[in-house]
Amino acid sequence: MKKGMDMLILLCAILLLSIPCPRSYAFELKGFGSVTFTKSTDGAEEFRHGDFAVGAVDLFLAESLEDIEVLSEIALENGVIDVERFTIGYTFSDALRVRAGRFHTPLGLWNITYHHGAQIQPTIDRPEFLKFEDDGGILPTHVVGVYLSGRASTGVGTVEYGAALGNGPKITSEKGVNILSPNNIEDNNIGKGLAFNAALSPELVHGLKVSMSGHIAEIKDDGSVIDADNADGDNKPATGADTVQVDQTILNMSLMYSIADIDFTGEYFSIKDKDAAATNLGSFTNKAYYGLIRYTWKDKWVPYFLLEHQSVKENDPYLISLGKNFDSTESILGLRYNINYRSCVKGEARSVKQGSDNWMEYAVQWALAF
Repeated sequence: MKKGMDMLILLCAILLLSIPCPRSYAFELKGFGSVTFTKSTDGAEEFRHGDFAVGAVDLFLAESLEDIEVLSEIALENGVIDVERFTIGYTFSDALRVRAGRFHTPLGLWNITYHHGAQIQPTIDRPEFLKFEDDGGILPTHVVGVYLSGRASTGVGTVEYGAALGNGPKITSEKGVNILSPNNIEDNNIGKGLAFNAALSPELVHGLKVSMSGHIAEIKDDGSVIDADNADGDNKPATGADTVQVDQTILNMSLMYSIADIDFTGEYFSIKDKDAAATNLGSFTNKAYYGLIRYTWKDKWVPYFLLEHQSVKENDPYLISLGKNFDSTESILGLRYNINYRSCVKGEARSVKQGSDNWMEYAVQWALAF
């Protein structure tokens, strides 16, 4: 019944937005979609039989209402409607822009640059540790709050900055799986989460962009999480020592460099979790990084290679609660073909190692912007 109501609300919204508006600031509806086929060897937990999957249908709306800017991104996936982004903003100048609502956390280059549409993303999927919260990611990729950002030209190059203050994330359980949640309508943490980003495109090195960013927040569970490690396999809510409360500090260094038809992007993350629960297990510092290199030939063919790695502390209560307390490495060799500027086909071969398990995956995706 709820899914039916969600669909009805979405259809009504689309119809209302499609009605011609007598004023000059009518909304324009755009969107993204994709279809993916994935096959893995017997060692993998999923895709063993070869699976077709329809990605989220992502509806994107943006418009300026006189001096006010409105942006909305709504994803429809598996009959569920998610408001991925919704912001109301005002631009004072290039150096200062203010937004409020739900937006992508200004943490790292990938999360700022590539949003939910598969067509604009260089690979089929995001790096494992950068996946969105409801896809099993370990980083807070969304935040609800206020965001200040801007850019300015200086004698050394172009400087960009961003600072966000919002609800700290929480750990919750959905369908027996623990995930991060941006805390859309409340904050169960004592203090607010703080995120920042600063980037420089130096005048002396054309095509180079370096940045650093961070996120500081208290993260607690909401009382619905299952056993931290589900050792007994009962999927029942955690109690006592299984509850999670950490003071988390994430620091990031990023680099992007383009020369001729070659592009390189690399990011490094340090994730420090200090146990603030009664268990007082101490501090755990984890690391994650990726490197992506692409070559564009005749604006059509784009071979690429991505290497990502996550090294974690097995006893980190935060990662245990999310089921991610193991090292992982993935290398991807892929080829993208741009049919036109609105559509592309990507093919990938992936070597995956998670803990003691190793397997191969093969995937093909047709992505579209409409």
